[in-house]
Amino acid sequence: MAALDIVVTHALAWALVLLFALVLGGQAFDTFVLVPIWSEHPPESVDGWLGTPAANGVPRYFMRLLPPLLVVSLAALACGLLTRAAGRGWLLGAAACGVAHLALVRIFFVPTNQALGFLPSQSGDARPDKVRLVADWLRWNSVRLALDLVGLLASVNAVS
Repeated sequence: MAALDIVVTHALAWALVLLFALVLGGQAFDTFVLVPIWSEHPPESVDGWLGTPAANGVPRYFMRLLPPLLVVSLAALACGLLTRAAGRGWLLGAAACGVAHLALVRIFFVPTNQALGFLPSQSGDARPDKVRLVADWLRWNSVRLALDLVGLLASVNAVS
């Protein structure tokens, strides 16, 4: 195996460790501290949350992390498929978790957050069923947290 393969594989694995740690840390804080505030009694709690400074800060935090997670996950996926580096399986697992996380964000969380009013929306749906949306959001957030945890553990194993 070429020395360059080892260097690139380890660099991507360390980048995934850092990114998953930052994403999982933010997700944990969001889930255990902030989400209970806006999800307690929808729709009133959601509407009340929208006027807080944190309501704008949470999306900005994740918007800074998700593009690098996408780039590094795709690069790690390619590297894992094209090289025979040690830890390749762990790297592929971590990259798959990153891609799955981002797909879930794009397919579910962006439209749901727009419907809840957390993100700007071009939709004309003025009366979304916020009770159902919050229940779905909470369920899929558990999946997202699991992906982030598995991604972090796999990326740590990839550098070990």
